[in-house]
Amino acid sequence: MDAGKVVVWVFGATIAGLTAYNFRYEIGDLLHFERREISAEITLDNRCEFRDSVMIVRDQDTDAFAKFYGGVAILKTKERNRVRLEFDPKYDDVEFFGTEFPAQEKMTLIADCKNARKYIFF
Repeated sequence: MDAGKVVVWVFGATIAGLTAYNFRYEIGDLLHFERREISAEITLDNRCEFRDSVMIVRDQDTDAFAKFYGGVAILKTKERNRVRLEFDPKYDDVEFFGTEFPAQEKMTLIADCKNARKYIFF
């Protein structure tokens, strides 16, 4: 193989790998059609100045949510439904924009309020 073909092959493989990594959750959804009902045990790694009780975890597909008690929330959901951290709905003057992740039986979510773009006061 000449050097030009190797460079093109390596570049193409790198782009394909980065694309697959970026869409890894969607690829998982395509490969696994059936989703089991689970009770997700979600541990909160709270790096904010707020108490754990201020945060909830919400299922983006069903809109169900669970509160954290002792840094742990139990959410009834389905495998790979997207969940994210939010502020408890009773705090309607502020919103927290956490990243969505597919639900698993045991998982840890990080609340990092040092990034100012994550929450907005009204």
